Amino acid sequence: MRVLITGATGFIGKPLCKALALKGHELIVVTRDSEKARREIPAPHLAMDWEFLKVHQSNPISKLSSPFSSIDAVIHLAGESLVGKRWSPTFKQKLYESRIQSTQKLCEWLQKTSSSKPKVFISTSAIGIYGDRLNEVLDESSLLGTGFLAHLCQDWEKALFESDLPETRKIVLRMGVVLGKGGGVLEKMVPSFSLGFGAALGSGKQWVSWIHLDDCVGLILECLENQALSGPVLACAPKPVTQMVLSRTLAQKFHSFGFFRVPKSCLRVALGEVSQVLVSSQRGFSSKLKKTQFHFQYPDLDSALDQILGQSVALGYSEFISQCWTPQPLDEVFRFFSEARNLEKMTPPWLNFKILFQSTPKIEKGTKIHYRIKIHGISVHWYTEIREWSPPYSFVDIQSKGPYQVWEHTHRFSNLKGGTLIEDQVFYKIPMAWLGRVIAGPFVRKDIAKIFSYRSDQIIKGLV
Repeated sequence: MRVLITGATGFIGKPLCKALALKGHELIVVTRDSEKARREIPAPHLAMDWEFLKVHQSNPISKLSSPFSSIDAVIHLAGESLVGKRWSPTFKQKLYESRIQSTQKLCEWLQKTSSSKPKVFISTSAIGIYGDRLNEVLDESSLLGTGFLAHLCQDWEKALFESDLPETRKIVLRMGVVLGKGGGVLEKMVPSFSLGFGAALGSGKQWVSWIHLDDCVGLILECLENQALSGPVLACAPKPVTQMVLSRTLAQKFHSFGFFRVPKSCLRVALGEVSQVLVSSQRGFSSKLKKTQFHFQYPDLDSALDQILGQSVALGYSEFISQCWTPQPLDEVFRFFSEARNLEKMTPPWLNFKILFQSTPKIEKGTKIHYRIKIHGISVHWYTEIREWSPPYSFVDIQSKGPYQVWEHTHRFSNLKGGTLIEDQVFYKIPMAWLGRVIAGPFVRKDIAKIFSYRSDQIIKGLV
């Protein structure tokens, strides 16, 4: 299908785009930043800005006489983050515009420009539509709640359900808390829990309805293909937990304490009205999904956290993942990465990367490389060894001596839609144990992200 998607560079959007491409779908991405989309979306796509005034074809997909002449499906994920800022009147208006008005605008554009209307339109909402419901078991037929978030979600859903797209099957996913690698609520929780200072929020008795990121992506694909699904659908795992259970389970993964609590009053002082999102209780079960054949890969919290965190996190390792797509063929891409000198071309100039020694003429298993870089102006020598070498699909390099206590970098390459998906997974450990993580951890992660962003830019620009 030809799928139009918004929010494609977000926490859910990036893995969803990859999953859609793997299934053979063509992607039209509506975005505020087409360059960011090109860099971060790990799949071929046609990127357009929200005003549809600038069209940037980031990858060669089939030519379209008009981007909206034949849209088969719409997946609308865009929306300003609910947490992270106080809910001032100005910010509340921004939340409203990014959800309700964007949905209305998208529907209006489809009405005017698409010769055949989409078969399905999938939008998102939040389980907060029910308000604070204590121990009540909630499903798609439950009464809706009150309060700013509940009313925001209700208006958000109405924007789609009341739109003039009578031929389109309309679905709104009422999202629980999405747990996954590389973003979401866990990215904010893990640092404190890894240091032993994690805490439950509020009383700890409130219910948290959650879903693993992989299951969230799988559910969107199910909604895309399953004609029986329509209307509101609860997007949450079948085993919700209390805030206290979430806190203690997460603490166990880090072999740390899990009995601290942050009182509701303290959250209110620190965060204002947005704190209500963190302490409200919603115990959700999807009656609609129970009637389908949809299978949750991670139905319980323990298995979900095991997959997300793995064993290395409990040992004090951090993980960084980067993905990008290039139209170049697999063999050509791997051949480029097989030449150590090409690493200089892909490394930001501010690092002053310089190879000083290579033990073999060509990279192979056991090859040792010695190079010099500058980290914030300080010259550092780095010694690398190629631990695994499996052309043209993967190789692993480890730091044998250098600035990190541990550095293990896995490079993976795979065919995708006539090009190559490049995936990097880095496990690293900063010296000085917990003190190093507290003092340097955020800065190190920011530096690593900046380096891989530059690298993706060079790949997209056709360096490979």
